[in-house]
Amino acid sequence: FEQIQTGFPEVWAEKLRNPLHFRYPGSGGESYADVIGRLRPIILELERQRRSVLVIAHPAVQRCIYAYFTGHPTEDIAQIDIESHSVVELSPGPYGCETKTVKLCSAD
Repeated sequence: FEQIQTGFPEVWAEKLRNPLHFRYPGSGGESYADVIGRLRPIILELERQRRSVLVIAHPAVQRCIYAYFTGHPTEDIAQIDIESHSVVELSPGPYGCETKTVKLCSAD
C-alpha cells in the first residue's frame, strides 16, 4: 500500500474516503461492496453446512466472510485485520460466533 500512497496520492485519498465502495482504477478492480454481492450465495451455502469447511481466499473475501459471521458492521470491513499465514476458525452458535486464530508460521 505504501507505493500507492506515495505514487498515487489521489487514488489513496479516494480509498480512504470511501473504503466500502472504492475500486482501484483499471479493469477488474472490485470494491468490498462488489465482493459482498458475489459472496451472498456462498455465504448461504456456508450457513447450511453441518460439517467443518475450509475456505482459502483472498484477504478481502476473508474479511467479508469474517464480518458476516461475527456481526461486524459492513462499513468496517476494510479495517478488519486478518493475519497472514494463519487460519481463522469461526464457530457460529446461537449467541454469536466464536473466533480462534492459529498462526501457521512466522512472516519472516
